[in-house]
Amino acid sequence: MQEFFDRPDLDQSGSLETNEKSGELFNEWFLYNFVLANGKTALANFIAENPLGLSTAEMTLYQNLLETNEYGLYEVISIDINKGLLLKNSQTGKELYVYERKLTSQVKPGSIFFGRVGQVNDHYELIGADTFLLDGLDETAKKSLRKMKFKLTPKVAHEIWKNQ
Repeated sequence: MQEFFDRPDLDQSGSLETNEKSGELFNEWFLYNFVLANGKTALANFIAENPLGLSTAEMTLYQNLLETNEYGLYEVISIDINKGLLLKNSQTGKELYVYERKLTSQVKPGSIFFGRVGQVNDHYELIGADTFLLDGLDETAKKSLRKMKFKLTPKVAHEIWKNQ
């Protein structure tokens, strides 16, 4: 929490008043991006240790998420209401069709948002925290976000969200 919220003054209890969006972004960042003392992320550590004794088939789902997840700034190319979205990663240019119902009624072509895409069995889905749209930004701001060359994470998204 100290690292995510840039609060080195937090004590070991980790108590910090946060809102729901901050908490969701923190949890996603912790699971996929924070590196534990053993050099693994929380998800990689879970897969290596399998503390719940899950079956091989169940663990394969987690392994696929670990290997295929990609956090980024996505632009909506097209929408199939109540089914899915064709998205373009604004940094890489890669296009993916993701199965997602809820967001199909909340966005329009051209909408931009931070999100994590991962493969679930034979298709892609949005995984992780609910996102926030960047549609209120002017074109200059959107263009500068698209040109960012550093790795995007929920921590970066949180910084942008809290400054909006």
